[in-house]
Amino acid sequence: MSVIGDIIGAIETRLVALGFLATDEVFDFDAVPSSIVNKAFRIETRMLRNEYHPCDVANPTDSIDVFIAYKTFRNPRTVWKAALGDRETIEKDLINAVSISALASNPLLQMDGDATTQKYKDEYLISRLVFSANYLRDISA
Repeated sequence: MSVIGDIIGAIETRLVALGFLATDEVFDFDAVPSSIVNKAFRIETRMLRNEYHPCDVANPTDSIDVFIAYKTFRNPRTVWKAALGDRETIEKDLINAVSISALASNPLLQMDGDATTQKYKDEYLISRLVFSANYLRDISA
């Protein structure tokens, strides 16, 4: 598996441990499939930059977007408050997870407060938590 794949795998494991359900269905602020369940999540990544250093080491920084779908079958305000609480729980868990910090790539996670947001779509509240992951990758042949 790739280095970023290992980081994403560790994040997925932590989210499942916190009670969220991984889904293969694509959803975001514009489209929510009808089969999505409450507290389902999916992850998107994109490389922001990749710096190269002597000794065949790359130092990429990726953006990791975690989308979570909350069903608003209850009071939408209650769901919104739950999403805010979950944001802090997820942040604290991921930043302090030994399963992430102990990876050989030595990832440094940070939450991007400017990009983290919520939006209502149909009967869902979609929450997007955006992290940056700065890590090391061996590029020797």
